[in-house]
Amino acid sequence: MKKTYAYIVFILLVAMSFTTRAMRIDSTLSCEFTMTTSACIEQHVNIVYTGGASVNATYTWNFDGAVILSGSGQGPYWVKWLTSGIKNVTLTIHHETANCTKTKEIHIVELPALFHMTGGGSYPAGGDGVNVGLSGSQIETIYKLFRNGDYTGNYLIGTGSPLDFGKQTVAGTYTCKARLDGTECWREMEGTAVVTVTGEVPFQHICMVTFDTATHKNKIIWNKVDGNHLSHFNIFKEIYQNNVFEKIGEVPYTNLSVFIDETSDPLVKSDKYKISVVDSGGNQSEKSPFHKTIHLNINPGIYGFNLIWNHYEGFDFKTYKIHRKFVNESWDLIDSLASNVDSYTDYYTTPGLSTYYIEVVRPEPCHPTIKGSEYLSVVSNVATAAPLGVEEDKLTGIMIYPNPVSEKLVISVPGQTKIYYSIEIIGFDGRKKFETVTTGSKTELDVSNISKGIYFLRIKGEEVVLVKKIVKD
Repeated sequence: MKKTYAYIVFILLVAMSFTTRAMRIDSTLSCEFTMTTSACIEQHVNIVYTGGASVNATYTWNFDGAVILSGSGQGPYWVKWLTSGIKNVTLTIHHETANCTKTKEIHIVELPALFHMTGGGSYPAGGDGVNVGLSGSQIETIYKLFRNGDYTGNYLIGTGSPLDFGKQTVAGTYTCKARLDGTECWREMEGTAVVTVTGEVPFQHICMVTFDTATHKNKIIWNKVDGNHLSHFNIFKEIYQNNVFEKIGEVPYTNLSVFIDETSDPLVKSDKYKISVVDSGGNQSEKSPFHKTIHLNINPGIYGFNLIWNHYEGFDFKTYKIHRKFVNESWDLIDSLASNVDSYTDYYTTPGLSTYYIEVVRPEPCHPTIKGSEYLSVVSNVATAAPLGVEEDKLTGIMIYPNPVSEKLVISVPGQTKIYYSIEIIGFDGRKKFETVTTGSKTELDVSNISKGIYFLRIKGEEVVLVKKIVKD
């Protein structure tokens, strides 16, 4: 009897131990995730799991009817909803003997109804202008009037009937954006109302600003407005003060409608530009809305290269494309990202230099002449980086001088007289400027013919690669 009693006690202790262990697993497993609490219909919503469970666990997501744009398993996910209302996002995780469930609400906000722009037309300079309006309106909706992409300061509250923004006396293309009162979900109304003034200078838009691979400067491109009486275009650039633009150049109307900004330094920063057109009488149009270039920056990390860039501003687009190439190889398109993303980590597989640029494809190409070149996309500056963790043990003691250098660059490897090693000088755009193979403890390179700037010096021995930055004066 005593043995039977002891056996039963043993079984109970084992069961209690198992229960305690299961409870401990339950208490540490987390289904926590992050997402915004409200969004507009068709807005891309990012949902990120933050609980720290193993990637080998089973993740079951319920997005309450959302369209899944990307993501699987643990995530992260990008989703969108096509209907309004309160939506419930639920995550259930099962791992070994443990389970957890988490539900969060998100309010999907309805967009205003669509109506058409009305009015517009031509009127003589000095006249009263022409009316611009909307074919209908929705009660408790705010309608803002824009001209050439800029808010005019004119807004109306919906009445359920057509709206009239009044007579407009400034030439341009008028559009309207609306949102339901109390929300931030703006929707652009359909169509445009174009106002022109006879006897005045027409309005000129920029088509794109991009990095010029030939000059390594910013290039401004526009489609010419029609006008036999037009003289030239003025190019404006934002200075050190926000939204203050100064004139940096002119382009005759008869020339190709392209301008290279020789003062720009795309490797250092992005720039904003505007444009205007001047007629033969010296009358100048209003400045266009600005366009802003993409500036790409690269930080080498432990596991790869971290790419960071600013958003392109000037026209709407949906996708960024990331291009990469290695030394002596061709360019590859390695990934595409949504236009609301501004960073990317490339997990490299080579110890050498990697070169990148970011591309945005325009919805419509630019045509600087009626029968001429066609520009399809905006590109960022080209940037090159060397990975961390490059082996340097066998090249310890190497000396490179002077740095900065103007004519002769000396590379000294003390005590090494029989080891062959290659030397390359590579620009930030990934182009090789100089290459040689040498041996001995001291080598002099004539760099007088290389343009001023910052370069990578790449020294490769039998088993190691050393990469240094040098400055050419």
